[in-house]
Amino acid sequence: MKRFALLRRWVVCAALGVGVSGCASLDALNPFAASGPKPAPLPELRDTRSLPVRYTVHLSEGGQRYLTPAPVADGVVAAGGKGEVVWIGADGKEQWRTEVGAPILAGVGSDARLAAVVTEQGEVVAINVSDGSIRWRQAAALPAVTPPLVGEGLVVVRAADHRLLAFDAFDGKPRWRYERPLPPLSLRQSAPLVAAGGAIFVGYPGGIVAALDPNRGQPFFELTVAPPKGTTEIERLTDIVGAVVLDSQELCAAAYQSRIACFDLKTGREVLTSAIATRVGIDRDVRSLITVDEVDRIVAIDLFNGQPRWQNDSLVYRQLTRPMVFGDVALVGDAQGYLHAVDLSDGQLRARTRIGSGAIVVAPQRVADGAVVVQNQDGTVAVLERTR
Repeated sequence: MKRFALLRRWVVCAALGVGVSGCASLDALNPFAASGPKPAPLPELRDTRSLPVRYTVHLSEGGQRYLTPAPVADGVVAAGGKGEVVWIGADGKEQWRTEVGAPILAGVGSDARLAAVVTEQGEVVAINVSDGSIRWRQAAALPAVTPPLVGEGLVVVRAADHRLLAFDAFDGKPRWRYERPLPPLSLRQSAPLVAAGGAIFVGYPGGIVAALDPNRGQPFFELTVAPPKGTTEIERLTDIVGAVVLDSQELCAAAYQSRIACFDLKTGREVLTSAIATRVGIDRDVRSLITVDEVDRIVAIDLFNGQPRWQNDSLVYRQLTRPMVFGDVALVGDAQGYLHAVDLSDGQLRARTRIGSGAIVVAPQRVADGAVVVQNQDGTVAVLERTR
């Protein structure tokens, strides 16, 4: 029976007495911090495969942001930190460029017809993918670090404090707002929303995954991946990290410093658990869940019994992204701009290429024609072919 993805984060201290000193004590979790354990040197590659780059485009720097390129039918829509949104065709040539008039804090979200970003001023900007024209602007008045979700006739923005705001995709009119009680301390992270099966899946602090009705903005149901445990607020951090992973009738999600769990969506029954803690989330192939643990070991978890199949510890402390399954390898980016390919059968490193000089903090995204797109923080956007 089948069992069965993000992203690097830094910590935000919420209300109820967690002050500046509490935040400072968590600097080791910040992927943008200069201090921390020394990253492992680049390992030697044996029995290597190629990881060819189809094209590279340079946008403005993203700074300490999780700017994410969005695949569309004939290319990629990507955003630069200074405010440009660009459609890059399959040949690597720029098809249009739109300036939104302010630095971009979160984006890009797209359903291939409409693209959306959020500016530093908290303004949501929706752009027609066909020609780059701005369809509408709407003030959300809230900072955001997660790309908007575009789908189900909506543009849904997740604020940094985990509130959800939904706007009509056609005209930008507000449709609904949803918020739920949160623990006093949570992670400030890019936690992508997932739309599937007529629901919007959202991971929350406290180890909760909610499935929301896109029409009303109310939960169909909630699943508990990992209840908070411990005596201090830091010990009790169990935020859902990365996007949930859906396969057929199963959902898997990962809770920070806690565990990974999979559920049968028909019954809500827990069908698999693993005690491996991750800060970035998961992806999967037909046999394994792939994750990166708290010290950047890459681990494959058997979907049939929840036990580790293999482990690769050659990239520890390199601040790896959430892994993304790409054919017969898993891809992970690191803080020095390298993209690594790990063989899914045995966990061995098979390929490596560098995507500019900035850190890669967002997992690669699948492109329609079987390639992947990667963006790093110096504004480099690259599309890569399958390994061979």
